[in-house]
Amino acid sequence: MKALVLSGGGSKGSYQIGVWKALKKLHIKIEIITGTSVGALNGALMTQKSYRKALKLWKQMNLKILFGEDLPKNNNLIDLYKMYGNQFLKNGGMDSNLLEKIILKTLNIKKFYHSSINYGLVTYNLTNKKPLQLTKKEIPQEKLIDYLIASASCYPAMKKKEIEGKEYIDGGFVDNLPINLAISMGATEIIAIDLQAPGRKTKPKEKIKITTIKPNNKLTNFLLFDEDGSKKNIKYGYQDTMKKYGKLEGKIYTFKKGELEKNKKQYQKEYKEIMKKILNSQTLINSFKEGIKLTKIEKEKFIDKIFLQTLEDLGKKFDLDNTKIYRIKNFNKQLKKNLHKKIQEKSTNQPTIIPKKTVLDLYEKLQQNKLKEIRKNAIINTKEVLEAAYLYTINK
Repeated sequence: MKALVLSGGGSKGSYQIGVWKALKKLHIKIEIITGTSVGALNGALMTQKSYRKALKLWKQMNLKILFGEDLPKNNNLIDLYKMYGNQFLKNGGMDSNLLEKIILKTLNIKKFYHSSINYGLVTYNLTNKKPLQLTKKEIPQEKLIDYLIASASCYPAMKKKEIEGKEYIDGGFVDNLPINLAISMGATEIIAIDLQAPGRKTKPKEKIKITTIKPNNKLTNFLLFDEDGSKKNIKYGYQDTMKKYGKLEGKIYTFKKGELEKNKKQYQKEYKEIMKKILNSQTLINSFKEGIKLTKIEKEKFIDKIFLQTLEDLGKKFDLDNTKIYRIKNFNKQLKKNLHKKIQEKSTNQPTIIPKKTVLDLYEKLQQNKLKEIRKNAIINTKEVLEAAYLYTINK
């Protein structure tokens, strides 16, 4: 049986909705879901198969919806930490009443219990100082929302949850990625969604096939809930999952399948010629390869690795949107547009985020055929030389 294991991670949980979208598109059937904290909340919605409800909820999610009016004016992290800290000192943490109302409104208890998907969650019994793992059949219907809140009570940011005279806190204190719970429920194969948030993770007790999906890009801070951050995380979750299953390409940036090979075929010959002119000795070549930490890569994979790494480094430096799914033609077009914008800013002494004597200067030196000057930078600024050569190639 195939299980989906969802880690905790607060606001990062919106990423899991993007993963869900991809799994649906891939027609991957899930029979068991286990989750901790926000993973337990998302897992309950996945169990009742309410994708549209979950998507709508996360796209509207913000601190006001979760905690009401008593919020900082700005969403910067210092003010957020102060807010959580003040609430802990005054009230023992943020109140979960509004969160409970949201879950009550979104969760269809009948659909949840009649679903063919089995479900389990993790929380921690603070009164007894013992972990608590519960499966669907072990959770009384009238206590389902209580235990969901208990699993997601990220103490001390949120108040402890009291159930029948006992206090419970976030399951992340016990196991933030409950793979072993899924195994105990009969899983023979696991897809684990690791949000890489604070929390303890236990090693699998049995050898089992595990496909781990984790963010390639930085997600929102786990305490910062806002609509824009959620929408971005959802896109990352979808794209990373489709990459994992070979339907999309790239790492930090995302390309349609086959686009990277198309780019290589179009430009690699000219690119290699330019790099040969720059690296005109074996000593320089060896030092250069050491500088970019690619000495152990097989020769035939060297250019593939170079191209992807260079593309993505340039994408970051020239402010390309990493939530889009690109065709390589459009990526290169936007790269050239932003490059010329930076050159214009530099020529008119406008502030530019590209530091002096890096890729912009090296690109201009290539245009002027000043190869000796570029060679002087080849060991110190190895990545920038690769980037400048790529920019030169696509602009010829």
